[in-house]
Amino acid sequence: MLSNDGIIRAIPELDSSFYDVELTHEAAVGKISQEEIEYLMARGLSEEEATSLIVKGFLTIEIKGIPPALQAQIDKTLELAKSGF
Repeated sequence: MLSNDGIIRAIPELDSSFYDVELTHEAAVGKISQEEIEYLMARGLSEEEATSLIVKGFLTIEIKGIPPALQAQIDKTLELAKSGF
């Protein structure tokens, strides 16, 4: 993957033969579900903590095999993004 001679294509697609069904893919992007926030709030987190935990789960990027310096740069960039810069 780190060489210049590879190709990667990702085309997430879901198909259903049922009429009234809602399908989602793990790569979907959208608003955080209020149900997910309430689930975490029921376990003692504030709304802000619950939202932050969900977002942090999407921002945690650890790629096995990349050089430590590159991982450090990714981590630094994410910290800057979380702080608003």
